Amino acid sequence: MIESIFSIEISKALEISTRQYLVGNLARPQELKHIPDADVEIGISRYESASAESPHYHDEATEFQYMISGWTRYKDLGTGQEFDFTAGDFYVIKPHTHYVQKSKQGTEILFIKVPSINDKRLLEVTPQIKSWMAEKLKTVRNDYFEDPDAPAANSIKPAAAVAVCDNDRLLMVQRADSGKWTLPGGTLDFGESLPHCAIREVQEETGLQVEITDVLGTYTNPEVKIEYSDGEVRQEFTVVFLGKTDSTEVNIDHESVNYAWLSLSNEMSIDMADSQRRRIADLLHYLSSGEKRIS
Repeated sequence: MIESIFSIEISKALEISTRQYLVGNLARPQELKHIPDADVEIGISRYESASAESPHYHDEATEFQYMISGWTRYKDLGTGQEFDFTAGDFYVIKPHTHYVQKSKQGTEILFIKVPSINDKRLLEVTPQIKSWMAEKLKTVRNDYFEDPDAPAANSIKPAAAVAVCDNDRLLMVQRADSGKWTLPGGTLDFGESLPHCAIREVQEETGLQVEITDVLGTYTNPEVKIEYSDGEVRQEFTVVFLGKTDSTEVNIDHESVNYAWLSLSNEMSIDMADSQRRRIADLLHYLSSGEKRIS
């Protein structure tokens, strides 16, 4: 006999609840159908937003966990030691381990608990634990430009950026995760085109409504990589557009710490990744010659 639960069912259920059980001896109903089993629990936790689990331990159950995506951090309340796990990691939590956990937005974890019993014991949330839970995981970003020592890429995501010009000035934002200056932009979502992605990302990051006027170039050099502290190493895949706006009043979001309308003649003096420096040089070349970069 073969029983199954298909991905579309799992995904729909996880849109309603952050945790769904695939297998187990469940005392309460859930959105997803499950396979009954008195010996083992198997399920998936998905965190669409940054989240923290209250401190607890298990009397008898051993927890086996596999990181599907994202980044999670545990604190062993007995030893004070902290553990970080990212996509592809596997770990075990033994019975009587007192711990607290927090996860980055987008984290997904496959868990297995043996035996399938409700033996979770909540612990006191002290002011110190409450403070630890409230402090979100902060992603750190490192940029590599044709660096032979760069880590191997493990992801590629289409992205769009916009050179928003106001006469002889260019809009730049200072990233919160690296401190470096960059053109506003971000990664493509399902159901949208790259131009729509560019417009949305600028609006989210700066509050500006922009009109796309042209394409500056494509940037897909496999030797340009972005390493994040959650374990992702992304290969460059960006289309840079030219844009204009009727307003210069900027309201940055949490992804940036500052913004500036900078003179194009002084752009190269600010702190930016070499990949961004190439894009600014290409912009200056385009404005003087009309030529675009395809790379």
